[in-house]
Amino acid sequence: MAPEELLEQKQAEKQEVKGYFETTGFDRWNRIYSDSDDVNKVQRNIRIGHQKTVDEVLSWIKESGTVSDVSFCDAGCGVGSLSLPLAAMGAGSINAS
Repeated sequence: MAPEELLEQKQAEKQEVKGYFETTGFDRWNRIYSDSDDVNKVQRNIRIGHQKTVDEVLSWIKESGTVSDVSFCDAGCGVGSLSLPLAAMGAGSINAS
């Protein structure tokens, strides 16, 4: 395949992926991480599992003692499921993206 054709193919693939995540993908993500009751069984289980994980991590952090002098990195924070509670707990520093 010629370089120009390869570039065109890659750009088309990139647009297809971008289109998915700006429509269907976002809709699915939003259903899982919002308070919407419009979720299927798989999405509900993801939501429940995610919340259990967040609750467990926050429990470990609380058990470890004070958080006011601790810095946290919440990479891939999404809707802030860890960052927001950490801020409410008085975390010294939170870097989220």
